[in-house]
Amino acid sequence: MKQSVTVLGAGIVGICCALELQRRGYQVTLVDRRGPGEETSSGNAGILSYSNITPIADPHLLGRLRRLILNRDADLLLHYPHLLSLFPWLVRFLSRCRRKTFLRGGDAMNALTQASIDIHKQWIAEADAQHLLNRGGGLKLYRSRQTFMRDQLERELLEQCGIRHTLLNPDQLHEYEPDLKRIFAQAVLIVESVSIRNPQKLCKAYARMFAEAGGTVRCDAVESLQRTNGSWELTTQQGCETVDRVVVSMGAWTPELIGQLGYSNPLAIERGYHTIFSPQDEAGLSGPVFDVDASYVMSPMDMGLRVTTGSNLVHHETAPDPRQVAQVIPRVGEAFPVDKILLHEPWMGRRPTVPDTLPIIGPAPRHENLWLAFAHSHMGLTMGPITRQLIANFISGAEQPFDPAACAPARYL
Repeated sequence: MKQSVTVLGAGIVGICCALELQRRGYQVTLVDRRGPGEETSSGNAGILSYSNITPIADPHLLGRLRRLILNRDADLLLHYPHLLSLFPWLVRFLSRCRRKTFLRGGDAMNALTQASIDIHKQWIAEADAQHLLNRGGGLKLYRSRQTFMRDQLERELLEQCGIRHTLLNPDQLHEYEPDLKRIFAQAVLIVESVSIRNPQKLCKAYARMFAEAGGTVRCDAVESLQRTNGSWELTTQQGCETVDRVVVSMGAWTPELIGQLGYSNPLAIERGYHTIFSPQDEAGLSGPVFDVDASYVMSPMDMGLRVTTGSNLVHHETAPDPRQVAQVIPRVGEAFPVDKILLHEPWMGRRPTVPDTLPIIGPAPRHENLWLAFAHSHMGLTMGPITRQLIANFISGAEQPFDPAACAPARYL
């Protein structure tokens, strides 16, 4: 009889974990209150980027601290009533805004990212989902030389990790993306980055592979998890059941569940918003662009040009605050010929983040047969496959591809 594992959370990380465990011979049930990929995983910028290895705790933030605290820059919006409860997280975060810490953290991010994107490419082909890929790489755009020079440490990290990137002057940028308006002083091109035209469809393609191979996908809201007589008692809206092994991959909702077991909440919740534009005439992009000075990412998607905003640090259930979307809307028109907004209201998602930006992946520190896979910040889509490999290796006792200590749950829980 096959050993069973229950995976809680059907975002991209949970789906990847369920699929890999199934392939290792386990009987797997995937549980989520919504369908696969229908929560936070549906609304990201769709980027699988080799270059997105930079810890959020960047030393240059210290020079902008006053502006950030006063909510003067569009890349960060603080919710002041939440600041007191967020203070311990902020102290740990700011203590990491050092050059050596940044470069060391970037090395750890690189180990996770490189392996994960390679697995994604294999799975995309296996799922017959190549039609979801954009044709171009990723661009980081700078309206001013000052901002470009500010990111020098990031480019040093890319060099250190051997990530190929090309600097483009305005003429070269125009040749690469001719429909961008000529307002940018400099650009950085990551040729090998991959981007997805519909992240939710990718999640569902992976979930379909899982279900077609005999996996169980259940739409049900998880309410509690308790250790009872050597097993786990899982309570959902549909009732109570006993399960042997549990992987919790519920993103921003994970702390609420594992808090019932005495674990602390290590997260800050980064709200992220997006809206969607239609392009004017025949204008288009070959891949996503990050307009650094204006603090948005614009990605070509099946449904139009998705524009995602910076971070909004708030309490988990605070009402939506679309101020960052309102800030970037006119800036998008400065950079690209957009037509009308296609979304009635901005989409909102929750990105769970710890101070060192590295995800929490591994066995729960004080409970047997419980594994955690959450806190992926902006990198859930990218890191789903490597997370699934680490989790499956922990459960099966297989050798890890590298030392996963940097992601150990015990560092925060």
